[in-house]
Amino acid sequence: MLFRSAAVGVLVSGVAHELNNPLQAILGTLELLERDKTISKNVLEELAFVKTQSGRAREIIRNLSRFSSQQSGPPALVDIRDVIGEVVQLRRRDLNASSIALEVDARSSRRVYANFTELEQVTLNFVINAQQSIEAAGRNKGRIIIRLIDSGKKIRLEVQDDGPGVAPEDEPKLFQPFFTTKPVGKGTGLGLSVSYGIIESYGGQIGYKDNEWGGATFFFELPIAENQTSDDRTSVLHGSLRTKL
Repeated sequence: MLFRSAAVGVLVSGVAHELNNPLQAILGTLELLERDKTISKNVLEELAFVKTQSGRAREIIRNLSRFSSQQSGPPALVDIRDVIGEVVQLRRRDLNASSIALEVDARSSRRVYANFTELEQVTLNFVINAQQSIEAAGRNKGRIIIRLIDSGKKIRLEVQDDGPGVAPEDEPKLFQPFFTTKPVGKGTGLGLSVSYGIIESYGGQIGYKDNEWGGATFFFELPIAENQTSDDRTSVLHGSLRTKL
């Protein structure tokens, strides 16, 4: 199984690299054509359409590259509250535009050894999936909670939404590469599989469960870093951090 995964990673990396070169040429040519003042409005609209689809293809290639790549940097001590803060900053405007309330309930200040960017990628993927699930249900508003809690010698992050949840028959396939229930253009089926690889590489666990709202809760657990000082746990004595958007 390990050999198969490595072989797939090499194949995907090669395909992504080979596709990226001609795609960059296409995008560059489109940008030059858009500057041509002799081109009619109808043609410009067609060029814009091609550019949008090319941008989507580029995003798919980026996801393929992430899927095949190793860690993006050496692990270091990471406060997951900072990861959550970055994700909230990135998604605040889009969530507000979709009338989706986001609440953060961070009850733990213990840190982990990991790569900050990778944990941000996993958490961001959870939040985007939650948002898209709510939007796909045709709801006028929704709710998402990001929780950070202690779980024995591990720290656990959960993203809970009040969307329609996951069909039982789809649950076993959630973390498989290229599996997606999203409409065409909304996902590549690589986000959760990439997340699975990231969390597993740090000796953690990642999973899914139903919640009391009838929606989905995606979560991961990571071992806490050893030898943390009392200062690292000070904020726990003052209660949890709770914010709402």
